[in-house]
Amino acid sequence: MDKERRQELIEKMKYITVLDFEVGKVFQYKISDYDYYDYEKLLSDYGHRLNSIEWMIHDTNEIIKEDKTPIS
Repeated sequence: MDKERRQELIEKMKYITVLDFEVGKVFQYKISDYDYYDYEKLLSDYGHRLNSIEWMIHDTNEIIKEDKTPIS
């Protein structure tokens, strides 16, 4: 993916979702008001420890929940 296309996609992203393994919770932040691309600094500023999280940016706040019964 070229740099211009990547920048275009990033500009559409409005939310950042964080899986924080240290506290066992999922966090979602709206980032549309930010002209801020150092997301790891932003997450650190929010109190997350970078070595204890996974994160992604995306364009909707939709959370897909599925109740799946384990197969025996």
